[in-house]
Amino acid sequence: MDKLVVACIQQRMRLPWSLEQYQEDLRRFLRVATAKRARLIVFPELAGLMVAPPLLADFKSSLLKRADQGRSRSATPWQRLSGAAARTLARLLHADLRASLAALLDVSAPAVWQAYQEVFAGLAREFGVVLVAPSAYLPDPQDGVLRNLAAVFGSNGELLGTQAKVVLHPDDVDMAQAGQSWNVIPTEVGQLGLILGSDVLYPEVGRLLAYQGAEILAVLAACPEPALYNKIRTGILARMQDNQLFAVASFLVGHNEIGRTGKSFVGKSAIFAPQELTPRLNGVLVEMGNYRSEGVLTAEWDFPALRALWESSDTPVRRQLPLGQTGKILAQLYGRLQGLPNVMEPATLRTLEVNETPTLPASAGSEEVHSLDDLPVISSITSRWPPPSTASPRRGSQAETTDDPLPDDPLPVEEVEDGSWVLPPSPAASTSPPPPVSSEDETDEMDALS
Repeated sequence: MDKLVVACIQQRMRLPWSLEQYQEDLRRFLRVATAKRARLIVFPELAGLMVAPPLLADFKSSLLKRADQGRSRSATPWQRLSGAAARTLARLLHADLRASLAALLDVSAPAVWQAYQEVFAGLAREFGVVLVAPSAYLPDPQDGVLRNLAAVFGSNGELLGTQAKVVLHPDDVDMAQAGQSWNVIPTEVGQLGLILGSDVLYPEVGRLLAYQGAEILAVLAACPEPALYNKIRTGILARMQDNQLFAVASFLVGHNEIGRTGKSFVGKSAIFAPQELTPRLNGVLVEMGNYRSEGVLTAEWDFPALRALWESSDTPVRRQLPLGQTGKILAQLYGRLQGLPNVMEPATLRTLEVNETPTLPASAGSEEVHSLDDLPVISSITSRWPPPSTASPRRGSQAETTDDPLPDDPLPVEEVEDGSWVLPPSPAASTSPPPPVSSEDETDEMDALS
């Protein structure tokens, strides 16, 4: 394939009364995407949970569905009024969608998986696209264990593969178990690596998928905090650029019925490409302008240009990773993260083979203090730090901050028209000139310039 139009969906969580109603809601996104000739369509994390409310027929769940209907922008005056009343009654009765969903999965998990598969396989077949369905808490087809799971369906409705979330968010912990691995899913539009949520923050995940032959990274996320969204966005850009892949990120937004805190989901869905292949050299082809609005984004990926980049890039990470120099050290370091002792003899680090399991030293039970000279050298600097104290003292040093404690309240955050958050300018920063620049406070000054 030479060129591919990809679409990502930014979607709100709703509580439909029936699966047909949910399917019709999904069709409005798919019609827009296919009108722009998209052949790969990606939905967000946890949006697949919307197959569950139609299976919940108890009174409390009905109240939550009616309350959600009243929040819709297209709701009639009567629906708004009845929705407000249902919301009040649901609060008094302690209606909890999370608890209802957990009970449903406990007794009818196969029925939820069947509904999920029927909805998204049917839509992939109806529109003739490769569909990365939204994740949900579902029984894993491999072993039946409940996981935060997303499935990929081919244009004929065939199930091409699934991917479970491995690093669970606190909201996932009591609903699902962690996945076991990351694998590339072959599709008719390319080799697809699927990543859910904060799994993308680990560099090894992107490298593992790239070395299995992935050409595309699809990231599904649901972020109840702006900070988490920004971390995940940064991680996506890093994994994409680290491995010179195309990437697409789809975020769930809006009212949060499933989380413990109830904080709304935020995010800006986007389609990415290596920086060398984007107009502004920033890795972004197109990105949503609002944190909470639904929408459809499309962009075109040029695969011949990507392969040419692999061969001609001045940072040939696809063909010249120095595994001979780094592989052994990384294997040893990662082994120590898996419950191994913190205190290791330097000689052990130098002599361990890659597949050898280190043993506890005799003194591991007691605390030891090592100097820097005792540690194995991986990298070094050419002079000691800090430099001689002839330069002016740094801003923020103890001499300057002894009588100026940090404020207890966090900085206020303002929301601007496009839905993003910004810090208001500091009065002190605008009235007092910056201190003189010295060699040791250059970083501080560079930060202050922005």
